[in-house]
Amino acid sequence: MRLWGESLGRPGEDGRVLIGCEAVNDCLRLKFEDDEVLAVWNPLDVKITTKRFRIGSADCMRFTQYYAGRQRLSENILYLDYALQNGLIQFRTNLDKVPGSGWMHEATAISFPAVEIIFDPWVSDSRFDKSSPKIQ
Repeated sequence: MRLWGESLGRPGEDGRVLIGCEAVNDCLRLKFEDDEVLAVWNPLDVKITTKRFRIGSADCMRFTQYYAGRQRLSENILYLDYALQNGLIQFRTNLDKVPGSGWMHEATAISFPAVEIIFDPWVSDSRFDKSSPKIQ
């Protein structure tokens, strides 16, 4: 999975299983295993194929997940925030590797979709009656 062109992990190591999706007012929420959530406000240019899910643009996005190996407490939530402002993308995070906030490269908003999810071959998940797509 990539947000504004940035991968959420190394290729092949950031697989996620989508377990739910809901849209309320102007927010689309994608829910993944391990309590990960991607919230996308005002998604535009949405395209879905058998191999790819793409959101061309959005006003703002928030990806949340828990620190691996820590208790599921609010203080252990990692977040990545993105906001499209005047054609530029501002980001904010509490991730240890890239703390703080700033602006992404100027061409990012026109060069990359807001969200791009590429589906791996279907994987089996014992919690469901049918297979669930694994996402990168």
